[in-house]
Amino acid sequence: MEYDRDYFEGRTSFFYCMGGYREVGLYFNRLARWFLPHAGHGPLLDFGCAYGFLLARFDDGRELAGCDVSAWAIRQAERRLPHANFHVLDPSGGLPYGDRLFGAVLCTDVLEHIEPGRQTQVLGELDRVLAPGGRICMTTPNLGTMRRWLYGRADRTEGHVGMRRLGEWKRLLARHGLSVVDHWTYLHGFMPGRFRRSWLPECAIVARKA
Repeated sequence: MEYDRDYFEGRTSFFYCMGGYREVGLYFNRLARWFLPHAGHGPLLDFGCAYGFLLARFDDGRELAGCDVSAWAIRQAERRLPHANFHVLDPSGGLPYGDRLFGAVLCTDVLEHIEPGRQTQVLGELDRVLAPGGRICMTTPNLGTMRRWLYGRADRTEGHVGMRRLGEWKRLLARHGLSVVDHWTYLHGFMPGRFRRSWLPECAIVARKA
């Protein structure tokens, strides 16, 4: 899938078809409330930052970095946060950052776009740039019957080729030495509530590097 202007403006995407990708305070504020307690005060990377809406909520004087495969999205993010360090990623390459550089990494609604065979490589890179004691804060679809029932068509349209169940994500993180310190499921990014029910269609995980 091409993550270009047409995608973000809703012409080739399912979730953005009503008005395009935009600043929706309810959604991004909710993500920030979840992850701010885990983000510390050091340098922070938003992997798959899109327009920088979530990254802007961590703009408290720390060093901020964002990366995305979309050159269009990065141009929008640079306008929003001109003092942050942004990179357009080569989808087949590694991250353009040094080892153990960030105290926290955000990864929201990204990993489902990556083929399962490449997810190990990507998580290895996120682990590499994360400082000891740092945390990865991620959200992603929780593959299961409810997910297929509610979002089957949308997931196909969006190119969600790398969905897994919550338990699979936890095991994959553990193989990289990342210990899960918190996890929950939820129904929708706009609806309140954090649950432990394994069948809800979205999940969030916070994992710590030893």
